[in-house]
Amino acid sequence: MERIRLKVQLAFAAILNLGLFQWHFICFPVLNCHSCPISIFACPIGVMGQFAAIGVFPLTVIGIIALAGLVAGRILCGWVCPFGLLQDLLYKVPYIKFAIPAWTRFIKYGVFAGLVIAVPMFLSPSFPLYFCRLCPVATVESAIPWAIMNGTADIATLSIRLAILFAIVILVMGHRRFFCKVICPLGACLSLFNRFAAVFPARDSNCVDCSVCNKVCPMETKSARFGVYDDRAEECISCLDCHKKCPTEAIKLWG
Repeated sequence: MERIRLKVQLAFAAILNLGLFQWHFICFPVLNCHSCPISIFACPIGVMGQFAAIGVFPLTVIGIIALAGLVAGRILCGWVCPFGLLQDLLYKVPYIKFAIPAWTRFIKYGVFAGLVIAVPMFLSPSFPLYFCRLCPVATVESAIPWAIMNGTADIATLSIRLAILFAIVILVMGHRRFFCKVICPLGACLSLFNRFAAVFPARDSNCVDCSVCNKVCPMETKSARFGVYDDRAEECISCLDCHKKCPTEAIKLWG
């Protein structure tokens, strides 16, 4: 299953960045910066920030996120998002692994409300704390490529972005899916619909309560039982690591 997921992730990373055409008038519900020279779709977080700056309610963007969330939940984070793929690969790098407190998963909601919406709405998209000016995805896919191709006159800003990216890389190497779990504002949006998603992994009557699924979960969730989500269901990215490790094959995709 892990190999299948890796192939799917690689395929989506390639498809979303073919560079053959640009449909930046369409949002695709993953973090993939539309300032990237080869990106195809717009990033919903970037679009919502721009709409907030001009005082327009982003109805279409929210509709896309809601539809994606109700159909697939955060499976988009586990199988489609290119930055999710990068995090999975970075975690395989030999490095000191560490745990984080459970409450840190709520930080991403503050990031969304504060840095994505409030900062551009009440200050400006050019304000240093605007999320897109700090986003590690934008640094990898936009700031670095454009700096290489055209050079940059703002060394200080690029240096700050690179420092933030370096910090995120270190955190991701030490804690699996750290960015998804703690920081990602799009993950925060999708998580609101996760309990109602049409498809999600859950335990059936074969479950013997061995808790293997909870121990291997990269998002530290408690697996759904008999098709009903338990605590922290908002975090499940449907990676199916639990399905792979379950000794009684009790975890299935429910829908």
